[in-house]
Amino acid sequence: MENIIEISGRTSQNFKDIAKEVALKVLEFTNQPKGLEVAITFVSENEIQRINKEFRSIDKVTDVLSFPSTNLQAGEVLDLKSEEVLYLMQDGIVHFGDMALCTKRLRQQAKEFGNTPEKELKKLVIHSMLHLMGYDHIKDSDFEIMNKKEIELDNKIKIGGDNYGI
Repeated sequence: MENIIEISGRTSQNFKDIAKEVALKVLEFTNQPKGLEVAITFVSENEIQRINKEFRSIDKVTDVLSFPSTNLQAGEVLDLKSEEVLYLMQDGIVHFGDMALCTKRLRQQAKEFGNTPEKELKKLVIHSMLHLMGYDHIKDSDFEIMNKKEIELDNKIKIGGDNYGI
């Protein structure tokens, strides 16, 4: 059984392909088990603001939102035999979580940070996938741990034959 990345929303096929490839590589490089499903949705500024307000009580546009389905702690590998996971499993697949990506905000940030849109997409998918795995950045110590892991994964993950220079 392989991992499944479901992509929806309006964006280029290139962005969809990059998001899928990066998400799969994050699961692989963090030694997560096979049989996980992640849903990635590309959304408008209005939609991400609505989701942010509804789920986080923050009424503003953001770049990416992450919704984990498990209670993993940073660095932990999902145990497919745990009761929590068995409850989430359907037809041998565990829904690992969801992410919403705002394409317009991503493109704005790419310009602000001097990145290509593809590099910014890669960064945001890595960031969101780590949130699905229990990483956080609320406290400075947690930020340091998450940031170190993001940099490590960013350096490891090459996509599209590295055609994008990312």
